[in-house]
Amino acid sequence: MTRMLLALLLLVPVSAAAQPAQVPAATVAPTAARPMTIAGTFLEGSWGLRLDGAIVMRFDLQRQGESWTGAWVKPSSFRTDSGGRRFGDIKMPAVERHADSGKAIGDWAEITFNDPRPGEEPDIFRIHLLSADRAELIYVGTGMAPYTLERVGAGAILGPFEDGGVYDDQPGETRIATRPVAPLTTPVAGEPLPRPARVTPSPQTGPVQGPPVQGPVDTRRPAMTGR
Repeated sequence: MTRMLLALLLLVPVSAAAQPAQVPAATVAPTAARPMTIAGTFLEGSWGLRLDGAIVMRFDLQRQGESWTGAWVKPSSFRTDSGGRRFGDIKMPAVERHADSGKAIGDWAEITFNDPRPGEEPDIFRIHLLSADRAELIYVGTGMAPYTLERVGAGAILGPFEDGGVYDDQPGETRIATRPVAPLTTPVAGEPLPRPARVTPSPQTGPVQGPPVQGPVDTRRPAMTGR
């Protein structure tokens, strides 16, 4: 009798509600927020992109519980070369944008700035500590090489900038724009500056938004151009 009852129970179908939920692996976001690590906490503060002795832009990071918020301080306008490594035609005063959202991804801080222009993707930056006074910045989805930031004082002023100066990461070279290097991109009059397409993850290439992996290099004008 016991064996018969056991056999009957094995034949009874289990309701869908009682079965464990099956979550496809593809639905797990590679950039989901993960608890902030001890190393990650040392990111709090101000970080500057210093080129040729001038602070071209500044990122202010502030802890918000187990997440992040912050600000992006940059010139009111500028141009870059196709690789986003040289900055010229810099116009002041500086403008400050406050992050619309932020999160911790382990050792990384991610801050997102929505683009107010219709149909534009947000600007997303991930910052990771390299040493006590150095950090790495990735401009997510653009394929640009990482930038190295240095810790600066709170409210550090951008510059100093010279008229006609071009600023890059090649120390010891002149800042004058006439030197024979890759030209700066030129905006189209009367049209918004273009931005590269965001990189879309695929099963073939794997996740490209999670730090520190970057997607394929976009050959069009970089997203920072004139921003």
